Amino acid sequence: MRTTAFRAGLAAAVLTGLTAFLAPATAQAADGAPAPKAVAADGNFYAYEYVGLMGGYCAWSGDDANWSSCSPRGGIRNEASSVENRGFPGAYEDVLVYWDNADDAGGWDGARACIQNGWSYGNLYWYYFPENGAGGGEKMENNISAHRWVHSCTEDPL
Repeated sequence: MRTTAFRAGLAAAVLTGLTAFLAPATAQAADGAPAPKAVAADGNFYAYEYVGLMGGYCAWSGDDANWSSCSPRGGIRNEASSVENRGFPGAYEDVLVYWDNADDAGGWDGARACIQNGWSYGNLYWYYFPENGAGGGEKMENNISAHRWVHSCTEDPL
């Protein structure tokens, strides 16, 4: 009996550890960061110039490897201060946003963070890219240059 209980406990501990290890690369919040808010779906991902989802913005229903041009603002590469994922629930509902320096043509390289379906981050100042590539540990505010829709935040397209 004790052996069975020990094995069950060990299996649960290993599963818990694996779950933590395989957790999605979501935005990492600094102490005191405001919690993301739920938003209604309209099929788009938005990036705004200012905190509070204010100012010029861009909206996408698909992927964009270079935010230098977008609609309606014209471009928001490395200038976004707030974002929201209003994608439809289901396949390709989450969005990976990517860090990239301004020295190249953009793309899906560098650190990435996931914006889950239905969530709005009104102030990216408080959020950092996970340590999963160049730019890891950098603030997300004014450091996003591209995005890609994915099936889930646990998907790693690289």
